[in-house]
Amino acid sequence: MNGMVNGRGLPGTAPERVPTLVAAGAASWEAPVLERLAASGGHVVLVKRCLDLTDLLATAATGTSTVALVSHALPGLDADSVDRMARAGVRTVVVVPEAAADERDRMLRLGVTLVVSASDLDDVVPAVREASRTALDTPRELAVTGHPASSAASARPSPAALPGPEGTRPGRLVAVWGPSGAPGRTTVAIGIAAEAAARGVPVTLLDADPYGGAVAQHLAVLDDASGLLAAARAANAGLLDAERLAGMARHVGPGLRLVSGLPRPDRWPEVRPQAFADILATARTLDPLVVVDAGFGLSRDGLDPFDPVPQRDAVTTAALEDAGDVVVVASADPVGLTRLARGLLDLVDVLGREPTLVVVNRMRSGLGWAPRDVVDMVARVAPSTAVVFVPDDREAADRALVAGQTLTEGADSALRRGIAEVATRLLGDTTGGARRPGRRRLVRR
Repeated sequence: MNGMVNGRGLPGTAPERVPTLVAAGAASWEAPVLERLAASGGHVVLVKRCLDLTDLLATAATGTSTVALVSHALPGLDADSVDRMARAGVRTVVVVPEAAADERDRMLRLGVTLVVSASDLDDVVPAVREASRTALDTPRELAVTGHPASSAASARPSPAALPGPEGTRPGRLVAVWGPSGAPGRTTVAIGIAAEAAARGVPVTLLDADPYGGAVAQHLAVLDDASGLLAAARAANAGLLDAERLAGMARHVGPGLRLVSGLPRPDRWPEVRPQAFADILATARTLDPLVVVDAGFGLSRDGLDPFDPVPQRDAVTTAALEDAGDVVVVASADPVGLTRLARGLLDLVDVLGREPTLVVVNRMRSGLGWAPRDVVDMVARVAPSTAVVFVPDDREAADRALVAGQTLTEGADSALRRGIAEVATRLLGDTTGGARRPGRRRLVRR
């Protein structure tokens, strides 16, 4: 900013005016910062001194400000509140204590735009002006440890860009989705994860159904603690990392870990979209493959900054948008195939792209529709999407469910071979073939 006459470097024009909110709580830096804002020559205009986070969010939602200057210790400040301010068009600049590197990193994980040290209050006005010019769709990128005009402003990648174990690239994300009516999403998601683990690919299986997941029950993990809720709380506080996520997961087989879902459907508001995005990004640094068992709903509308509660299907949509591969599961019956046709249209409309694979589950000869008829129907909506038919093998499905095992752990069956074909279509057949994993103990708590 050296040599700049105004915020955009245009000599002879009126100074840039940045309407700003201040929420310092009980921080001692508030008074000197207010003096600096008043002496900024009109570059930074104080809109309001907010008493607490509730006051800050309510004022931000009015659309009268573009930057909020906030204390790191403001009670209730978390990823969700930062995200709500961003949706209202307000960037967040946080003031942290001197030499508090851990706290600075935690604030950045919350998604704030800039971080300023309390020992360098002369940087506050330049930081506020810098934040006002930062696009809201590119958070977590700048950390101000000195003057913003200097090279001390360092880039910080988003969690999705962080390297995985041993410097590897972020893991692959596969989202398993399907229309309403229990077409077999959970069976397919567990099957893909188990087949990948059996082929030597470490997997994190994440149950993210906002209507109440059943992956843990399928695998006889009867622990009341929800891995998804624990991870969401940690992410919302900016404390989630790969080590913590691994501790919240349950090992359900060699190379296969499970982040269990909601214990009750009514607890879905506790998993906010911003926290869930951090969970996905962290899981991708933990294992080379992440399989998400998603819900059936799709969120078509954007989030309302005036609504403190997100849409229920926002988590499902976030998983689908972040996924490199989307697997659609449909039931092979007239109602299920009708829902598939409508669901594909909605999915392509929401995502703007075609899914990777359609799995027609419980296929049987007495259906009345030949496989070619189903393939032609899918091709009319998603011509480049492959279709795999999984046979109707209720005996094998029931046997695995009663035993609390994956199909890969149980005896050979037509259902297991069908799921293996799905995994091969996704992962390829370059892992040397599946190996039979050892039996595991049932995790009953």
